[in-house]
Amino acid sequence: MITATGNTAEFLLSEAHGERSRALFTLPAGQGYLRPGTFLTASGVVATTNTDVAGLLYGGVDTGSDSAAPAVKATVIDRDAEVHGELLQWAETDTDAMKNAFAGSLGDIGIRVRWTQRPAGLETDQVEVEDVPPSGGGGG
Repeated sequence: MITATGNTAEFLLSEAHGERSRALFTLPAGQGYLRPGTFLTASGVVATTNTDVAGLLYGGVDTGSDSAAPAVKATVIDRDAEVHGELLQWAETDTDAMKNAFAGSLGDIGIRVRWTQRPAGLETDQVEVEDVPPSGGGGG
């Protein structure tokens, strides 16, 4: 069986020059496989509320299932970037209101979220909305 794991930085549209948009986080073990674009807290755990968001996981990381195992280092986008909203790691239960709240929190730390389809109830002062082409798309 092949499990889709996501491509490294597939959600990233642009970032600051060099590696200024990136930081090294320590992720506690026992969280399983985390896909690129997963919302993380400053302590390296998956963010469950928008108030805890400190960045987005750059590439997939397997933290294992044993919480007693050593922590894992991972690259995180934590500032000065633009990301594709639909390619972030949303839970199936996340409502448009929750997506708007998370996107607003990313905006607070300098990460703009771009959408191909506007989530219902999006507040324009919270997130700048612009159409972005689908992955691999280009102008004609």
